[in-house]
Amino acid sequence: MAYHIAHIMNSSKSSIALTNPATEADSKLVAPGDSYKPKRPVLVNKIDGNPTYSEALTKALNIYTYTNNYCFWDNTNSAVNGVGEQGGTIAFNANAGDLDITVNADGTLTFAKSGAVAAAGS
Repeated sequence: MAYHIAHIMNSSKSSIALTNPATEADSKLVAPGDSYKPKRPVLVNKIDGNPTYSEALTKALNIYTYTNNYCFWDNTNSAVNGVGEQGGTIAFNANAGDLDITVNADGTLTFAKSGAVAAAGS
């Protein structure tokens, strides 16, 4: 089973951008205070291991916030991992399925299973 992004909530003061180097149709700009529920949940790309930011940039989903750009991926071992361009990491351990992502006021990310209370962040 795979991870999919079902909802993104932008709680920051700036617009954010979701980009996917594998599928241009998954790219979306989300205004401050808005939420985005894609018509088709966005697949979280699979990458084995823990690539550096530079290695992940061209393969992983990206969320650009006003403080950082986060690359994140399905690590193929029941987790979503990620790394920020300015530092910071993402480690969200959960069975695959639909995910909700919140861009917090400070520009960091919080991941949760869809319909669940926020569970992990960077």
